[in-house]
Parts: sequence; C-alpha cells; structure tokens
Amino acid sequence: MAKRRRVPKDRKTKVPKKYLAGTKGSRRARLAKVIKRISRLYKQGKKVPRSLIRTRIRLGKRKK
Repeated sequence: MAKRRRVPKDRKTKVPKKYLAGTKGSRRARLAKVIKRISRLYKQGKKVPRSLIRTRIRLGKRKK
C-alpha cells in the first residue's frame, strides 16, 4: 500500500495551510482559532453555532 503524504500545516497554528490560504497576519490567526473551535465542537458531537460558521466565512473572504 502506498504511503500517504503528510498534509502541509501552518507553523504557528498547526491548521492545514489550505484552510488559511489568502489570509495574512491577525486575520489568519483569528481564522485558525475559529477553525479549531468548530473542529473541537464537531468532534465532541455538539452543535456548531451558525454565528461561528458565518465568522469563518467572513474571515476567509478576500478584502476588496
């Protein structure tokens, strides 16, 4: 069986880079924090609040 490649992760936050692409600085850190929070809730089997999902979408969007 073929060996699976390790997913490249962000050094500071340990979140996979693909989820933080297109963001910089404090916005990137906030996005990583929200992603971790959503992940933790989901793993515990709890409900993920709509507000958290909206925050993640807002932080991931590009500024115009």
